[in-house]
Amino acid sequence: MARQRTTTQRTAPPQPVWRNILLPIVQWMGLAAIFVALAILIAGEARPPTILGDAEARQAATAKEGAYSLSALHERLPPEAVESVNRHVQYFQTKARRRLSEGLARGGKYLEKYKKIFAQAGMPEELAYLPLIESGFVETAVSPAQAVGVWQFIEETGRRYNLHRNAWSDKRLDPFQSARAASRLLKHLYNTFQDWELALAAYNAGAGTIKWAVRVNKKAGLPTHFWALDLPEETRGYVPTFLAAVLIAKNPGAFGFADIRFHPELAYEHLKVSPGISLLHLAEAGGIEPEALLELNPALIRGTVPPGDKPYLLRVPTGSRRTLSAALTGVPASHRDWILHQVRFTDTVQELASRFRAEPANILKANGLESDEELMLRYYVVIPL
Repeated sequence: MARQRTTTQRTAPPQPVWRNILLPIVQWMGLAAIFVALAILIAGEARPPTILGDAEARQAATAKEGAYSLSALHERLPPEAVESVNRHVQYFQTKARRRLSEGLARGGKYLEKYKKIFAQAGMPEELAYLPLIESGFVETAVSPAQAVGVWQFIEETGRRYNLHRNAWSDKRLDPFQSARAASRLLKHLYNTFQDWELALAAYNAGAGTIKWAVRVNKKAGLPTHFWALDLPEETRGYVPTFLAAVLIAKNPGAFGFADIRFHPELAYEHLKVSPGISLLHLAEAGGIEPEALLELNPALIRGTVPPGDKPYLLRVPTGSRRTLSAALTGVPASHRDWILHQVRFTDTVQELASRFRAEPANILKANGLESDEELMLRYYVVIPL
């Protein structure tokens, strides 16, 4: 009888808890991390930018002395400032979502040209987004303080930066001339304060208000940066609102604004035209929509090229210059409610009013005159009929 082999069955020792429970969890989390990393790589810019701690941002900040970038600015924001920026981001994502979306869409017409204007002036391109919180890129926007246009200039500041207003035109409404004026103003404010946050605050509240607040803090031995100043409520919110708007504008999809239909960039060329030309009649003679000329020349508040003794450089849609130039001969000069008069040394305002059956006050207002002595300094004046 064969001998039966017996085998002893060994039982494995009990496994530690971490192997049975924690190890699978760790392995699962590792796989999840890989998938998240791949999603981020694939999504690219769909990942919301961080407000602090971006190494690439630190390099950009130090690439040029005095350079302004959001990242460079965020690098030195105190915690309460970061919290404020985040609150304004959430505000734009909820209560002000429609307003920001519409502003971003309209901004498509101007942003690339605005960025070039600031870049050519040696200034941060991010400043091109400032109209988002000033006017929403609405050319005819008017504030309670009577600031007008995309860049919201009041009349006094407009005059200082050659944005003059008269009965025929208001250059503050010109989106490109006002952008160049804004770049000069912001550059002046930066040179004054050597700080972009203070410069932006001064754009909102005026340089005097910011100087006063800085002086008060300095006298009290307190910090003099924007976030430490005692400022009007509107101005305290101005800078974080701007930062929040730019964060979203530079990466709208990451903040839930992926459905914006940006307006196409304005494309135009220039055409020299005679004073007094009606945009309506020029458009009709050239076979284009009047709105096309009006949109490109919003400063012409009466839809007419202002009077003067020099040709006017009119913006016309790209590709239409030759057609409109040929059509100019067919535009009647009779569609005017004023005449251009060459001043003689014997002229007075009263005499001109009598001769042309006009009101003296209207002649003075139309030409920015206050007396007969000023009249003598002009080669031409406009006589409103």
